[in-house]
Amino acid sequence: MSNYILTAMSATDTLALLGPNFITTFQTEMDLIINPLRKHIAMGRPLSMGKELWEYVVSDSIQGGTWCGAGKNIVDVNVGNDIGIDVKSVSKNEGGSGTTEASMYQNFDDGTGILFEVQDKQGLWSRFVDGWINKVKSVKEYYLIGIIREKETLDCSICCFKVTHTDLPYNTINCSFSKKGKSLHVSGIADPDFIQTSVYSSKTRLEIRFKKKVWEDPEYCLPIYKF
Repeated sequence: MSNYILTAMSATDTLALLGPNFITTFQTEMDLIINPLRKHIAMGRPLSMGKELWEYVVSDSIQGGTWCGAGKNIVDVNVGNDIGIDVKSVSKNEGGSGTTEASMYQNFDDGTGILFEVQDKQGLWSRFVDGWINKVKSVKEYYLIGIIREKETLDCSICCFKVTHTDLPYNTINCSFSKKGKSLHVSGIADPDFIQTSVYSSKTRLEIRFKKKVWEDPEYCLPIYKF
């Protein structure tokens, strides 16, 4: 059993989850959105696509997929009664070592600022990490997928993570504050070579970033859209 809650799936297993027609359908659905904007893209104007659009395309590209991303639901796409998929669409950062961030779990309750001020690791862990784990437990089969976008070409690839276990009790060695104390780096959720997870005081949420190692390895990541 993996030591991490989330374990990277092979590209073969990812396709088995998403279905044999996923890549072809994803290309078609994305073209319907992007083709009318190609004039503006060619002029160097930035393309802005809300996260819901990516969720719609994933939902419509999976046979039997249903979009369910509204509200406080942790998953964005349901497949049947058991499978829930959490969609994270991010782009590669300058330099290409990691991606932009996406929210995994947000908590709007008052008090997060105080926990950062007094550097209460356990309090933050309980609020955000345990909060996320409890949401994951509410889904029979939870999967997290990352859509990794090239900034310049808009080409996309995909990686997928499955839940290995949900037992990750607080341990002080699994979290550390940044130098300025404005973020808390969390380990134990996923392989740090593939994923980085942190809690940010300004956004009061647990965030995820994907690492270069996962998207560069064809064993785990595969192309799904060509601009």
